[in-house]
Amino acid sequence: MKETKNPILEPNKTVAVVAYFLLTLLGGSILITILAFFYNKVHNMGLNPNQLLEVVSTTKFSDLEEAHKKLYVFCNSLANLFMYILLFIIVVFFMRNYMKEDAKGLVKGYKKLAWLIPVCAIAGYGISYGVEAIIASLIHKTSVNQSSIEILIHDGGAVSMFFAVVICAPIVEELIYRKAIFEYLKKYHIAISYIVSILVFTLPHVVTTFIEAEYSFLDNVLICIPYALSGFLLCLTYHLCNKNVYASWFFHLANNLISFITIMVQRGAV
Repeated sequence: MKETKNPILEPNKTVAVVAYFLLTLLGGSILITILAFFYNKVHNMGLNPNQLLEVVSTTKFSDLEEAHKKLYVFCNSLANLFMYILLFIIVVFFMRNYMKEDAKGLVKGYKKLAWLIPVCAIAGYGISYGVEAIIASLIHKTSVNQSSIEILIHDGGAVSMFFAVVICAPIVEELIYRKAIFEYLKKYHIAISYIVSILVFTLPHVVTTFIEAEYSFLDNVLICIPYALSGFLLCLTYHLCNKNVYASWFFHLANNLISFITIMVQRGAV
C-alpha cells in the first residue's frame, strides 16, 4: 500500500512567501522583545518594558550607555540570526522543488553558467559599489538598515550577522524575490517581473529609513537607488542565467560577503 503524502508538507511557493513576509514583519520584533526580557533578567539591568523596547529599537545607538549598547547588539544580532535560520528552513523546504530543478539546470548548462555567473557577480558588484560610493559622497548618509548592520557587525555581533546576512539571507531572498516573483508573473511580460521584484526587494530595506530617519525627500530617493540597482542587477543575472536561482544567489552571497569584509576592515575590526 502506497504511503499517502501529506499535502501540507508538499512544495508550495505561496506558503514560503507568506511565511517570509510574516516573519520579516513580525518575527524580528517578537524575537528581539523575548531576548531583551531575557537579557534584562539575567543581567539584572532593572529596565521596565518600555525602557527595554526603547533601547533595542533605537536609531541613535551612539547615545546609549555602554551597558545598553551591549543589550542592543545582543538582542538585534541574535534575533537576526534566529529569524534567518527559521526563514532558511521554511523557505528552502517549501521551495525545494525549484532548487532541485535549478540544480539540474546548473549541471546541464555548466559550460555557459561556469563563466557567466562569476562575470555577472563581479560586474554587478563593481557597478553597485560605484553607485553606492557616488551616493555616499553626495549625501553622506546611509539607510537605517545599513547603519544598524554596520553597528551590529562592529560592536560584537559579527559572528551572528555573518551567518544571518552572508549565509542565510542570500538564498532565502533569492528564492522569494527572484524565483517566486518571476514564477508568479511568468505569464506576463518579463519587464513586469523585473519591476515587481525590484520594488519588493527595495522597499523592505528602506522603509525603516522613511519612517524613522529625518532625511529630506531627495535623500530618501537617493538612498533607494543602490538597493533598486542591486535588485535590477540580481534580476538581470537571474534572467541571463536561464532563470537559475543559484546564479543570483551566488551574486547576492558574494556581494554580502565583500560588504561584510569591507565593514570589518573599515571599522578596524580586523
